[in-house]
Amino acid sequence: MGAIAGVIRGDGRTVEPSLLRDMAATLPLPGNDPAQLWHDGPAGLFGASPTGIHHQSTGQAAEVTICFDGRLDNREPLLERLGDSGRVLHAAPDSQIALALFVHLGERFLHELVGDFALAIWQQRERRLFCARSATGWKPLLWTLSGSSFAFATEPRGLMVGLSNPPALNQGLLGEILSARFVSRTETPWQDIFRLAPGGALSFERGGVRTWRWYHERYEDLSRLSDHEHVERFNTLFDQALIACLRSDRPVAAHLSGGLDSSAIMCRATELYRAGRIDRPPGAISARYPGEPHDETRWSELVEQHLGISARVIPDSAYDVDASRSWCADTMLFPMRPNSLGPTLSACRLMQQLDERVLLTGEGGDDWMNGSHAHWPDLFLSGQVGSLLREGFPHGLDRSFVGNARRVLAQGIGPILSAGRRRRAVWPFVDPAAPLPPWIRPDWAGQIGLAERWHAESHGDDLPGFAQKRRSAALAPAHRELVFDPVHASVARHGVELRHPFHDLRLVRFFMGAAGGMLLRDGQRKHLLREAMRNTLPEPIRTRRDKAGFAAPVIDGVAQYFDQRPATELLAARMGWIDGAVVGRLFDGHRAWRRSGLAGPAPNPFLTGIWACVAVDIWLENAFKLRV
Repeated sequence: MGAIAGVIRGDGRTVEPSLLRDMAATLPLPGNDPAQLWHDGPAGLFGASPTGIHHQSTGQAAEVTICFDGRLDNREPLLERLGDSGRVLHAAPDSQIALALFVHLGERFLHELVGDFALAIWQQRERRLFCARSATGWKPLLWTLSGSSFAFATEPRGLMVGLSNPPALNQGLLGEILSARFVSRTETPWQDIFRLAPGGALSFERGGVRTWRWYHERYEDLSRLSDHEHVERFNTLFDQALIACLRSDRPVAAHLSGGLDSSAIMCRATELYRAGRIDRPPGAISARYPGEPHDETRWSELVEQHLGISARVIPDSAYDVDASRSWCADTMLFPMRPNSLGPTLSACRLMQQLDERVLLTGEGGDDWMNGSHAHWPDLFLSGQVGSLLREGFPHGLDRSFVGNARRVLAQGIGPILSAGRRRRAVWPFVDPAAPLPPWIRPDWAGQIGLAERWHAESHGDDLPGFAQKRRSAALAPAHRELVFDPVHASVARHGVELRHPFHDLRLVRFFMGAAGGMLLRDGQRKHLLREAMRNTLPEPIRTRRDKAGFAAPVIDGVAQYFDQRPATELLAARMGWIDGAVVGRLFDGHRAWRRSGLAGPAPNPFLTGIWACVAVDIWLENAFKLRV
């Protein structure tokens, strides 16, 4: 929760305090925490967070200065690493500990940190700025170089303040968004404004920018651990992550939907409190949708009864098109999806009233624990054919034998022999060989090189095995920033910080090396979590197979927008980028499905792309100020 920004003049000119104040005015102030402005000759920094800006001398009167957004989840090991100086910093804010480690270790200090953060460090003597994001990349950092001036900020509007001319559109990235196949990790919708990638670092000195990936890790292969050892290790790390995420000087809240992930967080955190391992449990917040197909009241009430607690019940907040327009104009971010907008705003409003500043989510449970069969080729190549056959034919020679045999050949052997199957096995989000979405104009797709973008994107190439390559896609998928940056910015404006225990880096390292059969077993996803939560979760939730779908709020939001502006009048359609008539026809099926109460399967798989067309339209008109 917070914001940082800064300007460095590569030609040595002094940074005007008024420029910093103008940048600061565009960014959220968390709660009642004061904004901190600092400038010294060609460098100026802004920090609006509980940790703020700190300085430390490096000798001969030279100083290093840090501005930091985020938190450190392994403070005690870091303080021990600092030795005598660590004892002095026992009560210091996280930013001061990070700065002391930088002075002590240099840039390799990043490898010691666990937590979510974005940071910038100005080295006075070297006249060098160093920026970095955490490996999991939940805290954004944008940057631009305009002439000899470098600027960074956690939100795009902060960067725009110092630019004499607004940057041009980046149509290539908009093509990715409109097609709902978002892969770019460092581009933004503007040319010449860039995103620092998760696990990435940047330096600016002598007028030049250099970027690199600092986070490279070889993960321990844990696949030969027993089932019991997997469960024990997971429980230890899950407790560690929860305790770290619950650190706060104010009460903490937790989303409770009744799904497996949020219920596990609420139930295990309550157990930790009752065992005396934390000072207080999180307060449950449950969104209710009476009469809607995605209402999970009966599931969340099971958790309440199991724990003997009462959740704070919040209603959904109705989607407001005009509010989304104002949001884009004010922040220059894309609008939030209607299915996340409503419950998020309602929860934040309640937390403001109660002076709660931290909200735990179950985000990451699907990413890390749903599992896949990407480890099957690894089993075959390592000679563990028996394990492959036991997983592929869990019921032996029954009626499903032929289907299972085809699946083992396709998913266990196919990726070894076929480049196409190999790509699909390790890259779960985008298949570059898939047909162009029907609403994207082929001529425009060719002009912006859309297919080439999808083919060029890669990840996990330096990791061993199919399973680790595939799992690395969950570490910081590109589309997550498009979806969650607006959410995090919105909650920050309410003085709230989202925290995601399942994305704790220590848990991530465990998931990366875990046996694939512990994640997905006999068609059951999240097998490991279910086993670990025996006697912790209510049994109906622990064994629950279904999951609520939240298509209805998205359909309602799109319908509201198209009632004001038909799909054929969308700016992207008028620019010749998309076929608005196709978008309209595809959405008509969803509108009819909604009227039926979402009975049966969805009419087509394109709702995410349809919403993307609406989101881009709102952004183009209100953030980019495009007029056609």
